[in-house]
Amino acid sequence: MIDEKLAAALRTAMGPRLQPNRIREIYSQFEGTGKRLVAFEKGKVLARREDEIERILVLVKGTCRVLNHGSDGRVVMAGEVEAPQIFGLYEILNGMDHHTADVETETECICFSVAPRLYREQYETSMEVLKFSSHFLATFIDRLLARSDRMTLNTDRQNLLLYCLDACKYERFPTVIAVRKETMAAELNMNLRTLYRKISQLRDEGLIGNHKGKIRIDREQYDTMKRETYENI
Repeated sequence: MIDEKLAAALRTAMGPRLQPNRIREIYSQFEGTGKRLVAFEKGKVLARREDEIERILVLVKGTCRVLNHGSDGRVVMAGEVEAPQIFGLYEILNGMDHHTADVETETECICFSVAPRLYREQYETSMEVLKFSSHFLATFIDRLLARSDRMTLNTDRQNLLLYCLDACKYERFPTVIAVRKETMAAELNMNLRTLYRKISQLRDEGLIGNHKGKIRIDREQYDTMKRETYENI
């Protein structure tokens, strides 16, 4: 049986952005068995890599950050994403029962939560659910390819900015990056002279500070770097 409420919820999420004060009013009409609206405060974890997918979350308001895990165990911020997003969809449609990345709220967020089994059933039976899911997946893949291109074609400056952002993600501000420059240069695949030159340039621009020879970053500098680095993600 086709779940018209789920189709309507996706249609609304992928359509023109609603006024914030109307979100609860509109989405409450779509709630039912296996479907409900959920609010999250800033800094909450929506998904952890390797955790079982217990719900598909359609982000209808707010911004989240996505964190990937490298083979060496290092956590890297893949970027920030705004509504609409569907967390968990890529995994369940690929036959996985666990998340492949961490997702955390960067702002207060509102999600429409859907039971995975219900979503999968409707994906196979409802043309509307299939259409909106396919549209989201196409956008998701385009974003991944664009990011891959940027990582491949990044300048030394861009890679250093990414490194600084990654170093700040779990720290309090101001953050001091205590890594030795030789280690940093090796991780960035950059020679030491180039690294010192790029650090000096960022310092001259006011994007980073200095604390006993180490890179120091305050909240304002972090926000400025983040805007420059992720504005097109």
